[in-house]
Amino acid sequence: MDRLLKFVTVLTGLGLLAGLGGAWHPAGDSFAVFRVPLLVVIALAVIWTGWPGVLRWPLAALAIAGLAHHAIRALPGPIGDYDLLLYQQNLLTDRQEDADWLAAVAAADPDILTLQEVGNRNLPLLKALEAAYPTQLHCPLGAWLGEAVLSRFPEVPGGRICSARDGVAALQVKTPEGPLWVVSLHVSWPWPHPQMAQLDEILPEISRLGGPMVIAGDFNMVAWGHAVQKVAAATGTRRVGRHAQTFTLPFGLPIGIDHVLATPGIGRGIRVMPGHGSDHRGVLGFLRLARAR
Repeated sequence: MDRLLKFVTVLTGLGLLAGLGGAWHPAGDSFAVFRVPLLVVIALAVIWTGWPGVLRWPLAALAIAGLAHHAIRALPGPIGDYDLLLYQQNLLTDRQEDADWLAAVAAADPDILTLQEVGNRNLPLLKALEAAYPTQLHCPLGAWLGEAVLSRFPEVPGGRICSARDGVAALQVKTPEGPLWVVSLHVSWPWPHPQMAQLDEILPEISRLGGPMVIAGDFNMVAWGHAVQKVAAATGTRRVGRHAQTFTLPFGLPIGIDHVLATPGIGRGIRVMPGHGSDHRGVLGFLRLARAR
C-alpha cells in the first residue's frame, strides 16, 4: 500500500507540474484543467506515505494552501457600480428549450449578449431578441456552429468582424460612454484538440482592435490556463470576476470555462446564471465603461 500511495503522490505531483507548462506545450493546459482534483488527491495521499514527516507534511501543506487559494478565488464578491451589463451564453447547438432562457434574458435586461453555437437551430432565438437588440452580428460556420453579438446600442460603421476561422464575432458599438468592441469567442478544447493552433490564427485579428474592449465566450479552458492568459496578453485585457463553475465534465467534475475579459478598469464582477437548456451556464458581466475614459 505504501508503494501505491507513493506512486500516486509522485504521479499526481507530475500532473500538477505539467499543468504549469501550458506556455511550453499545449498539453500543459490539459493538465491545468484538473488542478483542483489533483491537489485533493496529493493532499490525501502524501500524508499516508512512509516518507519522513519533514517531507510529507510540507507537501500536504502546500497542496492544502493551493486548495485554499482556489477556494478563495471562487468566493462571490461585491459587484460595485456598473453602467453596462453583458450576458454571455453558449447556447448549445442542439438545445431543446428556449422559453426559459428568453425569460432569463428579459429578466436580466442586459445591454449586450455574446453567444456561441449559434447554428440554424438557434437562429429563432436571435429573431426573438431582435426587437430589444436590433444591432446583431452573426458569424455562422455551417449549419451547427457560429458566434453572435447582440446589442441594444447602434454599431460603429465598419466595426464588424467575422473571423475567417470559426471562433470570433466582433462588433464595435456606440455606447453612451463611447465606442466599445464586443467580441464573442468560442475556442476549441485543449490538446490534443487544436486550441492553441486556433488561438494562433484568430488572436492577431483581435489584437489589432483599438479602444475599450470586452471579450466574452466559451474558452474551453479554466481561468488559470495558459490559453486564457494568452488571450488576455494579446488583447490587453484582464479576466473579470471570480473563478466560477460554468460547465460539468462527463464524469461530474465542475469546471469554469466561460469567461469575461475586459480592458483594465472596466470589469466590476460576474454572476453565474442557470444554463436554461444549455450544457453551459450563462455568465453576467458587470462593466463600468466610464472607468475606461
